[in-house]
Amino acid sequence: MIVCLLCSKTNSDVELINGYKTILNYVVMMNSKFIKFIKNTFLLFFIFFIGSAIIDIYVGNTNISMFLGLVLAIVVLLKPQKHFRKLGSVKNIFKTGIPDETIENHRNLILEQFIAGDLANHFSTDIFLKKGEKLVFDIPGIQICEEKTIKVKGNHSGYSVRIMKGLSYRFGDFESTAEKRVAALDTGHFIITTKRLIFTGGKKSLDIPLSKIVSAKPVNNGILIDRTAKQNVEYFLGLDNVQLDMTLIPEVQNGETWKEQKVKFSLNGFDVRRIIQGVIQIAE
Repeated sequence: MIVCLLCSKTNSDVELINGYKTILNYVVMMNSKFIKFIKNTFLLFFIFFIGSAIIDIYVGNTNISMFLGLVLAIVVLLKPQKHFRKLGSVKNIFKTGIPDETIENHRNLILEQFIAGDLANHFSTDIFLKKGEKLVFDIPGIQICEEKTIKVKGNHSGYSVRIMKGLSYRFGDFESTAEKRVAALDTGHFIITTKRLIFTGGKKSLDIPLSKIVSAKPVNNGILIDRTAKQNVEYFLGLDNVQLDMTLIPEVQNGETWKEQKVKFSLNGFDVRRIIQGVIQIAE
């Protein structure tokens, strides 16, 4: 009966402490946001007043000076140019005037050239090719990562009894959790041939027959490879190291009126998955 009473009291204390921790974390978070807000507000007004005063010296018009000072403060503080650059990099249509469908068709033609091995001469490689094997691509600066299960520090639930000075015994359970994280292993060359997937780095190297690849999933700026006899999947990140220039020529006879121009694009996980799948299908 006494044990139950002690256990109940300890659990209540733990819940109370956890409640205090939650409140404290919330207060710290709100305090940091408030400090950031005050800092940005002060900086906004500072740039506004200083900029308006300097501009007014040259312009001599208070209204125009205040307007330009406000624009200057917004540009310096909020940095909208970053968002415009991202928007411009996503859509080629705004700077090229070429229909998206036309660009996509030419992109598909380039991927077909990769699969056929016609673009291998654009890549240098140090690997030894086997008999009947051809290079598809060799991309340097690729980071290989792997999912690892990491134990997260847990908490004791229960109560402790002091046995003697400096020594106590804790009754109850220890609860710990585990989570999967993606850990970087090495950086090196990511190579696809007509028979193998190869990675060569300073610490790690892989030589995998394409027939061992079970699936390939595009991820942000890379691809996830799942293969047989391997428990943890592997990530290959940094595929945008390869940038290709397409020279697009309009077909006037088909009514295309846009001008001949070059369009750049980078490889992504979807492209590499399609290339690997195409090479495997040809090999079969």
